[in-house]
Amino acid sequence: MINADQIRAARALLRLEQAEVARRAQISVATLRRVEGDTEKPRASARAVKSIQHALEAAGIEFVDNGVRRRRRRSSEEVEGRVRKIMEIAHRSAKFAAENPGGFSEEDLYDENGLPA
Repeated sequence: MINADQIRAARALLRLEQAEVARRAQISVATLRRVEGDTEKPRASARAVKSIQHALEAAGIEFVDNGVRRRRRRSSEEVEGRVRKIMEIAHRSAKFAAENPGGFSEEDLYDENGLPA
């Protein structure tokens, strides 16, 4: 579960006031203040903390171990390129599976040094 420091850091990254985060999370400002004010364990329901987390994630925050970061927005070209690469991999995998009905062996997956082939 996320902690108060992460919530405050996420709000700072997004430059959002408590009232705006509370509105987006559909909780009261008092609940958000209680959650942010407690340094050990949030004094609110798990549902309220999850609502805060989802609201901040929807606004572009990614929660990482003991921290937060802004999720980088990808351009449409980057998204299309990633989809294209995924489709190429899927087609190669389907072709390999059709040519090798017995499945994959260790030799197919790794080279002589034990690294992915």
